[in-house]
Amino acid sequence: MSVMSGMEEQLGKGYQQIMIGLIVFIAGAIWGGMQATNDMVAEDVYWPAVMMLSGAMVVLLGTTFGTDHEDDRSNDLGDAINELTERINKLVGTSSANDQEE
Repeated sequence: MSVMSGMEEQLGKGYQQIMIGLIVFIAGAIWGGMQATNDMVAEDVYWPAVMMLSGAMVVLLGTTFGTDHEDDRSNDLGDAINELTERINKLVGTSSANDQEE
């Protein structure tokens, strides 16, 4: 068994995305560590922080959407959007029914 197939077995299909995100995060952390000196200002670590956050987002996307297991997916946002759409449609339906009665 190769290392990559073992990682895919452990992490799911999004393992490549997880690895890329970790590499980007670690590179941003190293860059930020090199920029952080005694006379540092906030602007010195802005881009390294953006790079770290981007890497973290890629890791989260890999863990959330890269699996085939329903329990591993984060579909709360989709469920909330669908629920709000249904509520809006009900409100629009009742207001248009009230307009037609008048």
